[in-house]
Amino acid sequence: MFKRVLVFAAHADDELAMAGTIGKFVQEGTEVYIVLMTDGSEGYPEPDMKETIVETRKREAAACDEVLGTAERVFLDEPDMGLQHKKDVVLKCMREIRRFRPDAIFTQGGEDNHPDHRATHRITIDAQWQAGQPVCAELGEPWRTPIVYYYKGVSVKMPKITIDVSETAYKRQEALATQVSQHTLFGTTREQFLARAEDLKRNPQKAQETFWIAECNSFNRFFAP
Repeated sequence: MFKRVLVFAAHADDELAMAGTIGKFVQEGTEVYIVLMTDGSEGYPEPDMKETIVETRKREAAACDEVLGTAERVFLDEPDMGLQHKKDVVLKCMREIRRFRPDAIFTQGGEDNHPDHRATHRITIDAQWQAGQPVCAELGEPWRTPIVYYYKGVSVKMPKITIDVSETAYKRQEALATQVSQHTLFGTTREQFLARAEDLKRNPQKAQETFWIAECNSFNRFFAP
């Protein structure tokens, strides 16, 4: 369906809410790119991890990309727990949108307890619109991404679609297994995630992922059922 998609995530693991769909896209030949907003500097469950957590999470993100098959991940390295809707951040996102020229953007919804998630939502929506305007020429040729979806952070009633990921649901478990520094938060070990992945490979179960059609979309035609 898509040649290229661009996924925005506040932290390295937020995008795993759609890991099954990413896996499905890659299997079908879609190029998947990820823009990671923050440096993950506050995601350390033990005090002695503080000095190394940023590099640790980058290594874990690289391992996750190997699992999912993503084409490229961009690190914006904004401060964890301090992401703000600022001009320079919007410009960085505009640059990546114009560089990748995606057929669809997937980002986080605005209904979330975490301020970085809410900021990612607002920054993405504004960058998507501005990237399509004849402004900031040094960032590349304007590109209007045709459609925007939310993959999490939606609590209000909005149009949505569900994607069957029964054959790739195991990818989420394998990807979560790479995020070792966060396993205390998840309450699950690497071995447990990998065991779940193997079970899903042997015995695929019905699984779906939900996406909400963002209110910023503008359609110029009706869609056939």
